[in-house]
Amino acid sequence: MLRIGTKTAEFLVVCGRGERTLDERQFNILRGIFSACASDYWEFISPATFVAFFLRSEKGNARAQDLFTTLTELRKMMPEYENVHAARSEGALKANFTWLGKLRASPQGSAFDAAVRGAAGRSA
Repeated sequence: MLRIGTKTAEFLVVCGRGERTLDERQFNILRGIFSACASDYWEFISPATFVAFFLRSEKGNARAQDLFTTLTELRKMMPEYENVHAARSEGALKANFTWLGKLRASPQGSAFDAAVRGAAGRSA
């Protein structure tokens, strides 16, 4: 399917969210994790929340699972990250694609909302 303009597509969404504002070290570690996760789009959306979007495919599913596992393990292995919760969701989101099929901005829809709500204080 050619993706140009605003389309609805199936996504996996992974969110990492701190219970409070992240300190500089936590922010830099999480930014590194999210920027290296090979998502189709990711962003920092509040003083303590990162979200990554993966188009549904075999590779996208595996990359989303890898990110979720990384966030879960980080929380278990490092006490200073015990306040960082991870959540994931999946579903159809409205997304705006460039001529090259890349996402212009954060896709929107209920799967995005569910991931952010799920990470709001829920353990990974």
